[in-house]
Amino acid sequence: MTLDLPAVPTPDLAAAATAAARRDRLPAGALGIWGAVLDTVAAARGAAIGSLTPQRPRLVVMAADHGIADLGVSAAVTTDTARRVADLTAGVGLTATLAAVTGVGVRVVHAGPRSGRIDIEDALDDEQLDAAIATGRQIADAEVDEGADLLIGAVCGVGVSTPVSVLVAVLTGMEPVDATTRGSGIDDAAWITKAAAVRDALFRVRKAGSDVLTLLRTGGGADLAALTGFIAQAAIRRTPVLIHDLPSTVCGVLAHRIAPGADSYLLASSLSPERGHRRLLEILGREPMTDWSITAGSGVAALLVVPSLRAAAQAVDAVLAAKEADGGPERVTRSVHAIDAWDPDLL
Repeated sequence: MTLDLPAVPTPDLAAAATAAARRDRLPAGALGIWGAVLDTVAAARGAAIGSLTPQRPRLVVMAADHGIADLGVSAAVTTDTARRVADLTAGVGLTATLAAVTGVGVRVVHAGPRSGRIDIEDALDDEQLDAAIATGRQIADAEVDEGADLLIGAVCGVGVSTPVSVLVAVLTGMEPVDATTRGSGIDDAAWITKAAAVRDALFRVRKAGSDVLTLLRTGGGADLAALTGFIAQAAIRRTPVLIHDLPSTVCGVLAHRIAPGADSYLLASSLSPERGHRRLLEILGREPMTDWSITAGSGVAALLVVPSLRAAAQAVDAVLAAKEADGGPERVTRSVHAIDAWDPDLL
């Protein structure tokens, strides 16, 4: 199986430079990391003049069951995926409530069939993998066509952190015991079982091959394949995506491999407490906007960042628009000792 994807458009670096130049009218480092975030948004949309504020952010949650959950590697029962889907659809629970509070629309997607038990069998066959990736791409197209200008991709399947740990080990070179996380909050006995499953699945994955499709087919799942396709297609459509946890960041790395340049459209909302997350962000060359150690999945960390992103963009839009609308000579507000940027390490 091979993928024939359109090329990812090169971000508009001139727009990013213009956005940065406009911010020179603000005090040095006034927005901190948000300055670089707004530059990325400007580069994605291809313009720095006008509103950079996301008008229609959307959370898309890919749902699928994982056969590995039968081993008891999750704090949730194996039937809980359906309950999570029902809650999200009904607007109930932490994720749905945060989405409502922050004005982010939610779409829940049935990504594909229950995956195989990856420690002893492949997660998907070729046809299932192809269908899952196609589903993710189609959903990205649908969201962008409906006006989405900022996307959040997430998963909600019970047991998903086990294949994620396998993929983290492959992508970073970490040993299984280092890559295996507590996931939904498991005790030592469950973690030992999970680490053994990650070890065995990692052996199978490495034996099968290292290309993205093989990784997803042997050690992933329908939700992870769909999320990878979703992120790749969002980049092809020049739409920024907030990555926020291990699953979304793993899929961001994989999306960049099947659609080179997709990393330019990724924004890292936060740093999760798992050991592998920082390594994955380094692979993507992304600094997290926050370090809040949020363990909840399904987009929670990204949803908490959206209001700050909107506030920063709205403030810059308003302040600079007011300055640029002033027809008179610009007031001198900086002395000859002013700098454009400062390095705290030099203080």
